[in-house]
Amino acid sequence: MEETAVRLSPAWDEPEAVVAAVRSAGPFWPLASYAASDAEMAALGRERGTFTPPWFRQDFAREGKSLVPGAEMILANSRFVEGARQLAGGDEAVVRPQAVYVNIMGPTPFAFPPHLDIPAFRGFTRATQPVWLLKTMKTSGLFEEWRTKIVTAVSWFYAGPGGDFHYWPSGPEGPAVVESAPFGNVGVLSDNEATFHGVASLGKPDARMPEGLTSESRLIRDALGWCVLDGTGAEQAHFDDTDVRITVSWKADVFANTAEVATHDGGGDPLTLDTVVELLASDLAARGIGVKEPSDPLGDQEWIATLASTYQDPAPRLR
Repeated sequence: MEETAVRLSPAWDEPEAVVAAVRSAGPFWPLASYAASDAEMAALGRERGTFTPPWFRQDFAREGKSLVPGAEMILANSRFVEGARQLAGGDEAVVRPQAVYVNIMGPTPFAFPPHLDIPAFRGFTRATQPVWLLKTMKTSGLFEEWRTKIVTAVSWFYAGPGGDFHYWPSGPEGPAVVESAPFGNVGVLSDNEATFHGVASLGKPDARMPEGLTSESRLIRDALGWCVLDGTGAEQAHFDDTDVRITVSWKADVFANTAEVATHDGGGDPLTLDTVVELLASDLAARGIGVKEPSDPLGDQEWIATLASTYQDPAPRLR
């Protein structure tokens, strides 16, 4: 079977420096605020809740450029680069680190459900296209020759109870592989647009999840640990270092060889909306599913509903 994940140990030459960079950054904003809409949340297999859990995020690098001090060290991690090259096919593979973001999670009595990240295609990305369409394209399997392969490396800094990382390198019907705290200096690389992954509940059994958090809440570092502030600057919750789970996520575009790079950089054979609709409509017809080809494929509700019911990728469950 083709290798779909690589476990690294050690993941970092200087893990203490990574933790120091995280602690010096901020503020971190609620993870829910990074989802643009209810439709995006639905495309990710989740629903926007009526409350905001204590899950916070900050982007450290985007488009290959560092945004906070210390991000350069994370972006350039040679262990991640070599692991991504291994997943991409070996010595001829080209790896381009693109993004780093950090999630910080406080005590939470429920799981972060298994999910897939949002895919990208040549000429079709979330910058210009709705997330639901990108997810449908990936699930359909019709657009792999255009898909930009993205390898994600994740590593964690947490020694408390719970917070296990689950991932399914053999697919959602296969067994889960689990990384558990205390994590140590380890990391996992995979194609997270194709590999389900999720997080178990976090914290001690008697730990209380803070209530009343909103999209205006933010997490900052103080002398005693981590403080959650509301929109006015008033404290809503406080966590010791032992209470929070830090996840560092690194993403890179990967190409099998320089020919793929040239096609990508030259914009060769980009997808168009007409091509996407044509391929989807042909596949639906081959399945015996009758639906009128839409004049407005991004707004035709019958067309969208048909795609949603046809191309499903059932997620596994945390066990």
